[in-house]
Amino acid sequence: MSDFFKSKTFTAVLFSIGAIVLALAVFQLGMFVGFRKAAFSFRWGEDYYRTFGGGRKPMEMGMKRDGLFDSHGATGKIIKITLPNIFVEGPDMAEKSVLVGDKTEIRRFRDELGPSDLKVGDFVVIIGVPNSDSEIEARLIRLLPPPPEFFPDAGMKIK
Repeated sequence: MSDFFKSKTFTAVLFSIGAIVLALAVFQLGMFVGFRKAAFSFRWGEDYYRTFGGGRKPMEMGMKRDGLFDSHGATGKIIKITLPNIFVEGPDMAEKSVLVGDKTEIRRFRDELGPSDLKVGDFVVIIGVPNSDSEIEARLIRLLPPPPEFFPDAGMKIK
């Protein structure tokens, strides 16, 4: 019996079972991430009119090529502030609701700021976690200088 455990056949079978278990674990992780992205996009679509009071733009403009929204962050210009929520319009013209909490870090370069330092028109990058209300619970908000395309006199556009 101990020769069986030392045989090449046993090693190959054990390696094959390990590879199958690893492949199934990776597949399950992909399903979990895909489900979270799809659920966020679904909730965002259902809550759009409640959140923003009707749409100015077609729903499809806020989606990426795979038909799903980025659920773990936002980039763009602050268009409305009603703390603890801020609303950000991204380059794809999608508006996202961001929840600012007590543990949210707000930074401009190396300086730490508070929620009261945010202003309509500020450009931000937000990293967070989606919640069940189609909001992004912000963990980090980084204020950025305005991109060159928003300077009308600069004469240059970034595509």
